[in-house]
Amino acid sequence: MYTLIPITGIVTAVFFFLAATNGIKKYVKNGVVQFLASQHRLFGALAALTAIVHMILAVSMGALRITGTVSILGILVTAIAGGGFFQKGSRGLYITHRIAGPVTAVLIIIHIIFNSAY
Repeated sequence: MYTLIPITGIVTAVFFFLAATNGIKKYVKNGVVQFLASQHRLFGALAALTAIVHMILAVSMGALRITGTVSILGILVTAIAGGGFFQKGSRGLYITHRIAGPVTAVLIIIHIIFNSAY
């Protein structure tokens, strides 16, 4: 059961960085990148969902880390701002989403570096 924590963490990171391909689609004219970028909303939603599962597992097994807490907050802010922008079209939510994404990527990398050994 304890091995589910790193597995869900890896899945979360993969979905997050697949969603991030949307940010490079105008620079990389590759069919695979274009297809992955077209699935941006799906990957972002799956990243948020798996991050929540990852956190629930970590809390239930007493393995909650501050870097993970900050990372999930970043993922949720990114997801909520992106979903809100999609629903409302608010420029403020778009800007929040565009800033929160790269910041969250750095937070996830920090979390992975400092907590890779469970």
